[in-house]
Amino acid sequence: GRFRAALYYRINVVSIHLPPLRDRIGDIPLLAEHFLRKYVEENEKPIDGIADETLEVLSRYAWPGNVRELENIMERAVVLTRNQSILPADLPPAVVGDEMELLESSGQQDEVQPLKRALEAPERRIIERVLRRMNGSRQKTAEALDINRTTLFNKMKKYELLEKY
Repeated sequence: GRFRAALYYRINVVSIHLPPLRDRIGDIPLLAEHFLRKYVEENEKPIDGIADETLEVLSRYAWPGNVRELENIMERAVVLTRNQSILPADLPPAVVGDEMELLESSGQQDEVQPLKRALEAPERRIIERVLRRMNGSRQKTAEALDINRTTLFNKMKKYELLEKY
């Protein structure tokens, strides 16, 4: 409230809106490669690239810290890896956490269960994650998941997500 309004309007000629990284998933591989090259050169490490599985994990993460968080994660991965490329194991547990949980619940356990029941937990987590990303918008969530709104509504009812979103 102490900045002079006249000065603000004088310097505020062009406004640039840049959506958060979670809404620009296509930028993640490009930015990750850029930061990889930067920190490989800076640390003089022989790293060839980023594994495809790692890029998939990075693309599914919510990125609350935006591009700065991605840069920090890539710097950490370059410094700590002992591999020729960046693998999911080189990422922090917070980034890989949901992925490991998904793998554990997707049938890698010894328990045999019907496929329909085995897929319920991951489906619920995916729907909930997209609802959060879309700020609770059912229309946008249905579009992002490539399902119609009625299907989304029925799944939200099944997983008891109607009250939450």
